[in-house]
Amino acid sequence: MDSIFVVPTGILIMPLRSSLIFLIVLSACETAIDINIPGDYTPVLVVDGEFNPDSIWSVEISKSLPLGSSINPSELFIQDATVKILGESGQGETLVHTGNGVFRSQRGTRPAIGEVYRLDVVSLGFESVYSTSHSPRLESAILDIQAVGTERPDEPLYRLRFSVTDLPGKSYYQVWIDQVILSCFREGFTRRSDEPEGVPAYHKMQFESPEPSFYHDASTLDEPPNALNQWNGAFWIPYFSDRLFEDDVHEFEIFIRPFISEIEPLMRFRLVVSSLSEELVLHKRSFILQDEYLFGSDPILGNPINIYSNIEGGLGIFSGYTSNSYRVDADGNEWTESEIGLGETLPPCN
Repeated sequence: MDSIFVVPTGILIMPLRSSLIFLIVLSACETAIDINIPGDYTPVLVVDGEFNPDSIWSVEISKSLPLGSSINPSELFIQDATVKILGESGQGETLVHTGNGVFRSQRGTRPAIGEVYRLDVVSLGFESVYSTSHSPRLESAILDIQAVGTERPDEPLYRLRFSVTDLPGKSYYQVWIDQVILSCFREGFTRRSDEPEGVPAYHKMQFESPEPSFYHDASTLDEPPNALNQWNGAFWIPYFSDRLFEDDVHEFEIFIRPFISEIEPLMRFRLVVSSLSEELVLHKRSFILQDEYLFGSDPILGNPINIYSNIEGGLGIFSGYTSNSYRVDADGNEWTESEIGLGETLPPCN
């Protein structure tokens, strides 16, 4: 059976990401089919606005394109928009363009935990857009860290326990753990350094857990729970919801095998627990499902997946999250980033 090559004589309306991937998938096809779509395509504003209480307000504004458009990526960005943030408390601010379509707070304003915010964007030649979201409240705690496997000094095993107090309403979470390792910089990446001149930097760790609430990504979140008391393999940044512990305090345990360094024997870790708005989860889930559709066995005959958007009148995402970070060493002692020089400029790798 011949594969299919689509030659658009009209215009297909889809987000830029979908358009580019769609062209790649079809680039090696043979049979031509004309698609006639009546009417002219009207670009809409595209919003990229994930926010959290630890960062000042920052929103990127661009525009959508029809399939087959040829444009310099820098021309996608909108520079002359009016971007306003207004909280339910009445506090708000008009963000200022700082380049490449990014609008930021000039007063250092940050989102407040739990407060619902409305985003309004107006730009000449486009339909005005708006959206609402919030950074969910989060109650979590780190309980302890203990060595549980010391029979092999070169591969110690540690168990770290933390808890989440679920609050009223549907809740979504995410967790990951970093180890601080002496590092250097090469070819655009942070790499582990074998020299004492390296600078401390975070490196994400893989871990294991018997927790039935954990899912590897957002696409399977809220599917039937994993089998109780069974290992679910290794995780990097699992998602989980409150389905198994609604309105309760739930304790989690994860198991890690740290990297052992002769030049930096003290092992330091950072545990990050996040509470995610439902809009953010739906957005991330749709990206994964779209990739599975586009790069699946038969994307031409499958059902297309639209990227989730909560932008009224446009496309994109405006969504909040809240994170709690805990920094402990292998003995359970707390530490700070400033005391170890974390965040300093990395030296080039030898």
